[in-house]
Amino acid sequence: MNTLESFASQVGDAEFNEDSLLSLTNNLKLLFNSEEATLFALDEARRELFTKNFHREGFPEIRLNISVKNIAGFVAATGKPINIKNVKDSQELSQYHPKLTYDSSWDKKLNKDTTSMIVVPLPFNKKLVGVMEIINKEGGFSQEDFFKAKAIAPIMGMAIAKLKEKEDGASNGTVQERQLHVLSQMIHSSENFDSLLKRLKEPLLKYFGAEAVTIYGVDENRKEIYSKVTYGNKLGKIRVPISSNSVAGYVAMIKKTVNIQDLKDIGKVRALHPKLVFDDSWEKIAGISTRSMLTMPLLHGENLMGVLQLINKKNMTSFSIQDEKNGFLIGQALGLALYNQKKNSPPEVKKGDEVKPDSISSLASASKTSATTSLHDSANIQVQREEDETNILVRILKDGSRLVYQQIDPPQEVIKLIREVANIDLDAHPLRKNND
Repeated sequence: MNTLESFASQVGDAEFNEDSLLSLTNNLKLLFNSEEATLFALDEARRELFTKNFHREGFPEIRLNISVKNIAGFVAATGKPINIKNVKDSQELSQYHPKLTYDSSWDKKLNKDTTSMIVVPLPFNKKLVGVMEIINKEGGFSQEDFFKAKAIAPIMGMAIAKLKEKEDGASNGTVQERQLHVLSQMIHSSENFDSLLKRLKEPLLKYFGAEAVTIYGVDENRKEIYSKVTYGNKLGKIRVPISSNSVAGYVAMIKKTVNIQDLKDIGKVRALHPKLVFDDSWEKIAGISTRSMLTMPLLHGENLMGVLQLINKKNMTSFSIQDEKNGFLIGQALGLALYNQKKNSPPEVKKGDEVKPDSISSLASASKTSATTSLHDSANIQVQREEDETNILVRILKDGSRLVYQQIDPPQEVIKLIREVANIDLDAHPLRKNND
C-alpha cells in the first residue's frame, strides 16, 4: 500500500492546491499507465459535474449533467464504479443502463480518441464529492487496475473536498463570487461598447491582478476586431485582422483561450501557429513590457462577439488555470452583453474608416480641407483638418497585420511611433499644426 500512502501524503500536505492536483493527475497516469486521468467535482446546486484538473487550450473546464445518459453522470447518479473496455460499444454500455451512451463530441473538440475507461465515484465523509475517470490503456484496464481505482477513490475524494474547503475559505470564501457578481452586473448594465470599456477597465485589472486589459468588439464586414484605448487624455482606436498574425486575432480566429506564459519565447509562441507573432509596436506607447498574456474569445453560442485580452499578471510569472476559469465566466457575460448591444443597435459607420490601405485621394469642401498620401508600401495616412481640430487616421501593415489609430491631435509618442514603424513623418505634413 505504499502507493496509496504516497497519494495520501500529497493530499494531506498543508500547501495542497490546484497546482498540486495537476501533479497528482500525472501520478495517476503513471500508476495506471493511462493516457488521461480526469477528476470531476460535484456542483450540487446545478446538479452537474465539472472538471477540477482538466486543462486544454480553449477549454477551462468540462461540465456534464448528472444523468444515466452519460458515463460520468451515470456513476455519480448510481454510485456504481464501472470498467469499460470500449466506450463506443453500445451493447457493452447497455449492460449498465439502456440509456447509457458515450458523447464523442468531446473527442472531436479535444482531438483525442477514447476507447477504454475506468470510472469511479469519489466519496468524502460518506458523501459523493466527485467522479474520477482513468482513460485509455493499451489492451484495456485489468481487474487489478479496477481494484486500485476503487481503493484510491477516497483519497481523491479527500483532495476534491480539501480544495472546495479552501475555495470556500472556511466561512468567508464567497468574496470572489461576489466580485464576479458585481462585474456581471456592470457588464449587463453598460449601454454600449464605449460604456463597457470605460466601466470595466479598472475592475477587471483588479479582479485578475493584471497590468493591462483590452476588450475587443468584432467588425464582421472587415473581418477585424477593434477596441478603443487611452493614452493620457487621448482616445485611440486599434483594429486587428482576424488571422494568425497576432495573438488577439488568432484567438478570434480559433475561438479558443490562449494563455502565453512568456511572449519573448518565440518557439512556444510559434508552437501555437507557425505564423503567429507578437507585434510589440504599441508597447512603445503604452510604456509597458509585455511578459505574459491571457487572451479569451467572447462568444454567444458559436458566434464570436469579441476578445478579452489581459496583460502581465502582477507578482506572478503567468496567468493561472483559475484565471482561465474566471475569465471563461466573465467571457460568457461579456459575450451575451455584446450580443444584446449589437442586436439592439444599428451598425456604426465611422468617418475615415472608408480609406483603403493603398489608395491616394483628396477631399475638399467650403468648411474643411483634407489630403491623403501614401508614403510607404506598408502604410497609409489621412490628415483631415476641420476648424481648429486635426483628425488623423493611420493604417499600418506590419507582417500582414493591420493596426488603426484614430483620434484628435495624437501625442508626440504616437507621432514618433508612426515615424519609426511606417516611415511617415507627421510633423513634416503641411496640414499638421505647428504647435502640436
